[in-house]
Parts: sequence; structure tokens; C-alpha cells
Amino acid sequence: MIAIVLEGIEVVEIVRKMVGTTEPKAAAPGTIRGDYSHMSFAYGDEQNIGVPNLVHASGNVEEAEAEIKHRFKKEELFEHETLHNAFTR
Repeated sequence: MIAIVLEGIEVVEIVRKMVGTTEPKAAAPGTIRGDYSHMSFAYGDEQNIGVPNLVHASGNVEEAEAEIKHRFKKEELFEHETLHNAFTR
């Protein structure tokens, strides 16, 4: 497993867009799930198996904050100034 924390303007929504919808079959081409997974929820139900998940992304900011606290120690996180902040003061 590789876990990362990203920050930025509307980052949760941007990452969710890159990852693709939760159901791999419905994920758009060019997304991680769309390019690298294919199983539908219906197939999983028919076979009585869980649909494998290639990647996880938090669904909202509150969920992200809880998951970050669960996976990372405070000293493992680093603050940085975004380019947007550097040029919009």
C-alpha cells in the first residue's frame, strides 16, 4: 500500500475525478479505475464476491481528515506553500 496526502484547492473533488467513480465498470476512461479495473457491482453480486478496489480516495474533507489522522503521525506531514498562494497575495 502507498498512502499519500495531497492538499490544494478543492483537492478532494479533483482527486475523486482522477480516480473515477466507485464502480470500476462505470468509471470513465482516463481515470485510474476506468483504465485499470473493469468489474461491475452486478457481477460481484452474481458471483457473491466483493468488487476489488484498486485505489481509495476520501469522499469529503471530513473523511479525509479522519483518514489522515488514522494513517499518519503528525510529524510525517509537511506544510508547504502552494504556487497559487505564492502568486495571489
